[in-house]
Amino acid sequence: MNRFTRQFLLPAFTVAASVALSACGGGGGDDATPPQPAAQSITFASPGNQSFGAAPLALVATSSSGLAVSFASTTASVCTVSGTTLTLAGTGTCTVSASQAGNASFAAASVVSNSFTVAAAAQTISFISPGNQTLGTMTAALMATSTSGLAVSFESTTPGVCTVSGTALTLVSAGPCTLGASQGGNGNYAAAAAVSVSFTVAAAPLLAQTITFTSPGNQTLGTAPPALAATATSGLAVSFASTTQGVCTVSGNTLALVAVGSCTVAASQAGNSTYAGAPMVTQTFSVAAAPLIAQSISFISPGNQTLGTAPAALVATASSGLPVSLVSTTPGVCTASGTTLTLLAVGSCTISASQGGNSTYASAAPVSNTFTVAAAPLTAQTIAFASPGNQTLGTAPPALVATSSSGLVVTLASTTMPVCTVNGSTLTLVAVGTCTIVASQAGNGTFAAATMVSNTFSVAAAPLGAELMANGGFETPATVAGQFALGWRGANSSPATLSNDARTGSFSASMAVADPGFGGSGLVQNAVDDGGLPSILGQYVGKTTVLTFWAKGNASVTGNVNFSLRYLNSAGAILNPVVNTSFQGLINANTWVLITLNGPAIPAQTSAIFLEMTLAVGPTGVQPPGNCGVDPNTGVPNPCDNGQAKVLIDDVSVRVVP
Repeated sequence: MNRFTRQFLLPAFTVAASVALSACGGGGGDDATPPQPAAQSITFASPGNQSFGAAPLALVATSSSGLAVSFASTTASVCTVSGTTLTLAGTGTCTVSASQAGNASFAAASVVSNSFTVAAAAQTISFISPGNQTLGTMTAALMATSTSGLAVSFESTTPGVCTVSGTALTLVSAGPCTLGASQGGNGNYAAAAAVSVSFTVAAAPLLAQTITFTSPGNQTLGTAPPALAATATSGLAVSFASTTQGVCTVSGNTLALVAVGSCTVAASQAGNSTYAGAPMVTQTFSVAAAPLIAQSISFISPGNQTLGTAPAALVATASSGLPVSLVSTTPGVCTASGTTLTLLAVGSCTISASQGGNSTYASAAPVSNTFTVAAAPLTAQTIAFASPGNQTLGTAPPALVATSSSGLVVTLASTTMPVCTVNGSTLTLVAVGTCTIVASQAGNGTFAAATMVSNTFSVAAAPLGAELMANGGFETPATVAGQFALGWRGANSSPATLSNDARTGSFSASMAVADPGFGGSGLVQNAVDDGGLPSILGQYVGKTTVLTFWAKGNASVTGNVNFSLRYLNSAGAILNPVVNTSFQGLINANTWVLITLNGPAIPAQTSAIFLEMTLAVGPTGVQPPGNCGVDPNTGVPNPCDNGQAKVLIDDVSVRVVP
């Protein structure tokens, strides 16, 4: 019996096999096929991601055979394995394999690998503050360490107060010093958070110093004073300044005397990094006046002058050589600026010369010169004024052109302002008539006034366009296609009443209201369709019209008279808003008055023009017959008859505005 049988078969099976083999007649042979090793597998738990610097850790893996598992690192630069102990060597990806080689009973297991990340380790900095310092003393080396053991770098963020080189701290000036410590990390350690410390650098105590300042003594204006002398116990240079600059000034150690008075000079020493500023020392002394020298003025008169000419320069000198001031005491006639004389008007000019002196010279006695400024002869001038020619109302007239031989501006004015006006050179036409424009130039100090020149021209009415209503005289029917026919009707389309009281021709249309005591109305109208002639209004679409007619009469105290102009289409519909205008206030019973209306533009589809006139007298109510109210001016009752409420119309015309 082989080893495999001895190890794994039950005893009963062993006995039975022996009996069977004996029965076969032999018991010594073992010719069965050896059994094959069993398979096995490995279970390997990953240690998970790690950080560099972590302590070694034990690896855990088992095999299904129960045999011991071996570990090995395939990334020795990142991690190493000794037995079951894993040691981290650097950052990156660590791969560890687990294997079991098997034995006579078990075949080798498949290798199992685990990979995980080894991240850079964090690090911190410990930075010991050097403490407050005093300027001028020696400082200890800076001390800072990192948990990684890597070297720490230092820098100053206040280089005006302190600087750093390596670990050496240098104090520059007094003030707050701030130092930063940093460690940038490497492949295994991340950069550490920067750490800063702040401390105070105090100034070293300063040494006291004093000033010795010798007074220069009292001085006399005009003499040369001695140099100022002062010393400091520190040996530092002393500065001088005048606190009375109106009397004396100082430049360096040179004293200059300016005027009589009391001079005070201050001596100061500001100190430095070793010495404190010295207490200021002053010296005060008097500056006396020097005896003044007399001076006189020589002033040459410029002589009489003529206005408009350029006078010669004024000449005045002082015996001291100091400049002379010139001023006019007659500024309305002449002025002086420096040595320049300016003539302003005719009259007597007086120029005064003065010299006020200085610390050496006394003031000079002023000298005056008086002379006459005569008027210059005036030069004659003429005006050239071109007539704009006759004009037409409604057109834009040309600009008026007028010039003077002097070159002075010509003034233009209208003497017929109801007809035309002028603004500058702009002519505006107001009404039909005769326009007169006058050109004038008033002259100045050089030129006499010019003779006035005038231009007279006519302003004609603007021409009217095609006449659309040619039968406004009520005598004969229209004979031209498109013109209005004789179609005037009274109220309720009854035949119109004509009157022999005509402005032109034989007839006029009459509107009269009888007075039954309750008022009434009358109507006259005219349209192209009354004549049965074809309309020509389509060619004037968009053009405006002008309605004119003559009227006389009155509408009584309680009445009114209106006219309405309408445009109709072929069906008789109104195409434009009705234009209603009352004109009882414009007419009288004795004379014919022209009434004008600028009508609206002719709309499309216009086939007829309809003109309606209405005379109405308001109800008299309880007034008895014969009483149509009271005249407001006289208080006399108005009579009520056809002559009182009667209006005549003649020479009606509707024209197209060109």
